[in-house]
Amino acid sequence: MFTMVFRFLLITALLTAQPAAANNEGGNSSGGDRGKGTNNTLSARTTNRVIYILGRGFEKCTRLPPVYRYDCYRQTYRKASDILRGSLVYSEAYKALTGVEEALRLVVRNNVDPSKKPIRRGLKTYKPIQESAIPEAKARTERAMQQAETILLRAPDNKQMQYSRIADAVNSNKVLLRSAMLPGGLLRIAWHLMQLRLA
Repeated sequence: MFTMVFRFLLITALLTAQPAAANNEGGNSSGGDRGKGTNNTLSARTTNRVIYILGRGFEKCTRLPPVYRYDCYRQTYRKASDILRGSLVYSEAYKALTGVEEALRLVVRNNVDPSKKPIRRGLKTYKPIQESAIPEAKARTERAMQQAETILLRAPDNKQMQYSRIADAVNSNKVLLRSAMLPGGLLRIAWHLMQLRLA
């Protein structure tokens, strides 16, 4: 009798678990981490993750010596775009972020400084660029960010709510990039980050 009841409960549990597993395979707004085609719904959760990576990553980059920041910026955009990789609904956002990452990759590759060693912060290692290349690196990065904003803000109307938030995060990065190069830049960065946290 006990064996029959146990079998019945086991079969019932298996049958009820299968639909839930099947639903997860199709992907929903909460299962879109790192794309891979599973995130086919726009969601505040996914957008928030991208925004957090861009904001927090750029904040950390500004603490590095200027010659190491551009590889740090590159890795930040790579990490943010990885969240959207393979997602159909975030395809334009993925293109925008990877465009910035690619521009930064070329900046670092073409201007790497062999006379300085890479530095390590936590689990990340950052390559230096030549100090003389910083103004051009800044200009190229800013242009890439502007292009990313344009792509994001031209997205279809049904994507605008989430895409415009990512565009705001890219614009905030651009403000930090400019501020870091000006006299009193650290104070401006601190003020800007405080405003972001209060928003």
